[in-house]
Amino acid sequence: MRYQGEEALGLIETLGMIPAITGADQMLKAANVDLISYENIGSTLVTIFVKGDVAAVNAAVEAGAAAAQEVGTLTAQNVMPRPIKGVGDIVSVHDVDVVGGGECKEPQGRPKALGMIETFGIVFVLEGADAMMKAADVELLGYENTASGYISVLVQGDVGAVQAAVESGVRAVEEMGAEVHASVVIPTPHPDLAKITSIYAIDNLLP
Repeated sequence: MRYQGEEALGLIETLGMIPAITGADQMLKAANVDLISYENIGSTLVTIFVKGDVAAVNAAVEAGAAAAQEVGTLTAQNVMPRPIKGVGDIVSVHDVDVVGGGECKEPQGRPKALGMIETFGIVFVLEGADAMMKAADVELLGYENTASGYISVLVQGDVGAVQAAVESGVRAVEEMGAEVHASVVIPTPHPDLAKITSIYAIDNLLP
């Protein structure tokens, strides 16, 4: 959705994708705000942008920042009550309705849980992904090279299966002597998260 500064703007910025997506999920659940943009800045920084009335945006940013800090590193948060149109134009460059495939429909039936691990280097993330998919009946949803070596893998399925998969992925990476920067299981992701995760869907990345 094109943003022109007509409502308050809320932002959280994190190291890596997983804290950002976790924060976005809580922002959307905590208050009546709209997800408008998502930007992988580079050097591992990822930013989530939402809009709404000032009170809602304040509540959303507080909830999102807290959630992001629980699973990773929050580098910044801000609420801009009355940004000028030029700021809106910058935010709109990364409009999730454009890069993420448009409006998301409510899921049919029971929503699938989302599981993610993020580490440093493709050697380790591939070992983690292999372990995740061998450990439980989960579907490989996507893959993301955030930049500067931070790499994530995303799976979905029933909550129990996703939990088992993430635990196995983390263990596999750590057994190789590497660090998992972040991992999370979101049992019932907000439907609008698909605007972000669809960017990194394997079907969209394969040549």
